[in-house]
Amino acid sequence: QHTKYRLFEMPVGNVAAIIAARRTRRNSKVRPTPVNVAEQRRRQTALAEYARKVKLGKIIRTYDTNNSGKLERDQVVKLLTDMDSSTPPGTLPSDEQVDFLLKLYDKAGDQAIVIDELEELLICWHTYTENRELFEDKLNKYNVSKTGKLSKEELKAYLTDLNGGIEVQDSEVDWVMQEGDILGDGQLNKMELWRVTALWFSYVDSKKSNDCCTLL
Repeated sequence: QHTKYRLFEMPVGNVAAIIAARRTRRNSKVRPTPVNVAEQRRRQTALAEYARKVKLGKIIRTYDTNNSGKLERDQVVKLLTDMDSSTPPGTLPSDEQVDFLLKLYDKAGDQAIVIDELEELLICWHTYTENRELFEDKLNKYNVSKTGKLSKEELKAYLTDLNGGIEVQDSEVDWVMQEGDILGDGQLNKMELWRVTALWFSYVDSKKSNDCCTLL
């Protein structure tokens, strides 16, 4: 006899078990085990991190001509030169600019950049070169002493301008100078000016946020 007729001859419990088993097999074919949102994000993050590492590793291998596993000063110079689209091709970065980047991102202090330090260095250099003319104009406007760098007094005038004409406090100027003077000569060059500009806007945003919390 056909199976469907034999079902009626079986005890009710057996029939229910068979039907349940068939449904389970059918559902297992069309419904994969769901992945929760947290796991999906973890996988996406891992894939993005892998892609980032691959890209940075490729840059290291391209410029690491002596296979040291890191970029030494002359190799960093070559990389920065190739990345700079704001100057004629082949224009080298200044020694001061290279000193600034190494001082900021060379955590080991060995005048070299490893893969974990490379991304931030590249972001910094790209941001600076994309806005080079802007910071040159700002430096020329506020560097009344014509030294090519901003003194503490000139920095105060610059920050006051950024602050909408409201004079900033000397303590704020001291803090910005301390944080921005990477080369430690008591003055700010163009790249350091870029850094203090970012620091200042971050500081202002943080201050506004704290003021709002105080009011609440």
